[in-house]
Amino acid sequence: MSKLEIIYSDNYLKYDLGADNPISRTKTRAFLEKLKAEKKFDYEVIEPEDATEQDLLLVHTPQYLAELKRLSRNNLEADPDTPVNQGMLEGGLSIVGGTILCLDLALKGERSINLIGGMHHSGSSKASGFCIYNDHAVAIRKMQSEGKIKKATVYDLDVHAGQGTQEIFYSDPNVLTVSMHQDPMTIYPGTGFEYQAGSGEGVGANINVTLPPGTRETEYLNALDSVLSRTRGFEPDITVLVLGVDTFRDDYLGGLNLTEDTYRKIGERFKSFEKLAVLFGGGYSSKIPELWMNFLEGYVGH
Repeated sequence: MSKLEIIYSDNYLKYDLGADNPISRTKTRAFLEKLKAEKKFDYEVIEPEDATEQDLLLVHTPQYLAELKRLSRNNLEADPDTPVNQGMLEGGLSIVGGTILCLDLALKGERSINLIGGMHHSGSSKASGFCIYNDHAVAIRKMQSEGKIKKATVYDLDVHAGQGTQEIFYSDPNVLTVSMHQDPMTIYPGTGFEYQAGSGEGVGANINVTLPPGTRETEYLNALDSVLSRTRGFEPDITVLVLGVDTFRDDYLGGLNLTEDTYRKIGERFKSFEKLAVLFGGGYSSKIPELWMNFLEGYVGH
């Protein structure tokens, strides 16, 4: 079994939305301490290089990046949920660089995990939902532009629909985007409906699986098994898993009802995937380090 390549930098902590924001400032370090103390896995921690503005321009418009710089100089909000400051711009570049590295390592067959990633609410020209750069979209476009891959699949298991990722790849037949989330009639961002299936050449390459509030483990895993079965025939060159753990029953920004052990079972379902990049995404409960560890136990097969 290959070791886990854990991608992390203290620069990630610069991505700070303020004291009132529900994003935990301690989850990454708490997880690393737990990983070290429990000695369950063979792993190493790798610090990534920052992404460049040229990397960002593979997805985001020049006008949007200029607007983020303007907002950061004045500590203004890009939208009601997403303030912008200089630290966020710097931390964001580090997070995007971490996801680029995560995909590069996964393409080489490594079990790679970026401890912060999956900023799926950011579109090509819009910030929202705490996200200013769409890190996995940038990483996929970079690998395509360098001729490393042609096709990619994104499985997004956050409780919220990834409307930014959907917008970026909506007409692209070479990027299959799968978002499994709570019914958007009941939760932010209010989109990600099952009828939104792509456009033009990309029709059929955007899949939304919506779940009613209160969904429990059995129904959730049945839905996951079904969508995995439907999509494995796409045969991508690389697969990206956005593992939001805000599907947990005690998460106060979500309304699903998964238990701690559900994440171990999710990990088991991705154990056989080759060239899989894992991004630890959203989550707003005190249990995040335990939920991440449970996923790894299933994924690695501890």
